[in-house]
Amino acid sequence: MNRLNTTDSFLDLTWDEYVIEVEDNYLLETGDDIDEDQYADIVRAYDRGLSPIGCAIALMDLRRHQGRPLAA
Repeated sequence: MNRLNTTDSFLDLTWDEYVIEVEDNYLLETGDDIDEDQYADIVRAYDRGLSPIGCAIALMDLRRHQGRPLAA
């Protein structure tokens, strides 16, 4: 199944669907779950219209800049 074809646009996602997409993308890329403190960043990304994959990438970049290694 091609996940890119599941919605016409990420703008059509509800809040819950958006969070699930971000969590799925983050888990696929890092092998780790999102920390509780990162949900505030997800809220800001959702409000600003950032795509779920863009949000996941931003969370990974922020984690790297904070000196916390990504799970291998």
